[in-house]
Amino acid sequence: MAYDDVPGGDPRGRWCPKCQRPIRLGEPTTNMHFHEDPDGSRGLSGPWHGECARPYWDTITPALDKLRRSFGG
Repeated sequence: MAYDDVPGGDPRGRWCPKCQRPIRLGEPTTNMHFHEDPDGSRGLSGPWHGECARPYWDTITPALDKLRRSFGG
């Protein structure tokens, strides 16, 4: 169908870029933003399932904590 290749164009709602499954109403989500896709046109930036976004947060959180400690936060 015509809307299948347009990120977010599916009438059933948004799809998670990582697992390629629909994000249903009420499911935990995380809004991800990637510099390579600032407006979401490539299908990366936007809502992700909470569990699909977790590996990114598990990677970046220790680095942010380290920076926070270095600057006295």
